[in-house]
Amino acid sequence: MKLTNIAVKSISLALITAFTIVEIINKETTVFYIIYLFWFDEFIRTVFDRVAYRFKKENIENPIQFQQQNKERFFLLGVYFIFIVVLFGIIIDWKQMDLIGLNYSVLLFKNHIFIFCLLTIIAREIYLYQSKTDKIRPKSVASNGIIILHISIVLGLLIWFLSTQKFQFMLDYSNVISIIPFLLLKIGFELKSVE
Repeated sequence: MKLTNIAVKSISLALITAFTIVEIINKETTVFYIIYLFWFDEFIRTVFDRVAYRFKKENIENPIQFQQQNKERFFLLGVYFIFIVVLFGIIIDWKQMDLIGLNYSVLLFKNHIFIFCLLTIIAREIYLYQSKTDKIRPKSVASNGIIILHISIVLGLLIWFLSTQKFQFMLDYSNVISIIPFLLLKIGFELKSVE
């Protein structure tokens, strides 16, 4: 039985969401975890676009534009990487060493659920890469993944600020409360792109 691309994307999204919810319930996650996961999702997609450019160039609608936009996405992802690691990995959790420890375990690939989520993303992209037979169109620099990242960074800072500064009674749960909107945002964008 051959799965459709929509089914593969939906299964991947469901697995990533389910395992992230497990991390939230166990309080083993931070805002860094979820934003870094979104970053990696877009990074892996961009890498597979680069592989498609190299090995399926004849299927690409406009190779020059495709390559240029791919380079621009890599550059933007590089800028986001530095911003995410410094701001969400260190500065936001500066006074909470246990959270910084969680962030470093994710950054250094020592969090097993995070690794499983990455493997799920890679498996999805391998399947989608192998099943592509029609024309491959260039993806805009403002792809769904980049938009999700951008909104997540702004939203993350806002929610973190509100939950730690204005609502002191939420301090113990600020990370959990901060992560839920990201999951909803990701699910919304991914389901829209699957249609």
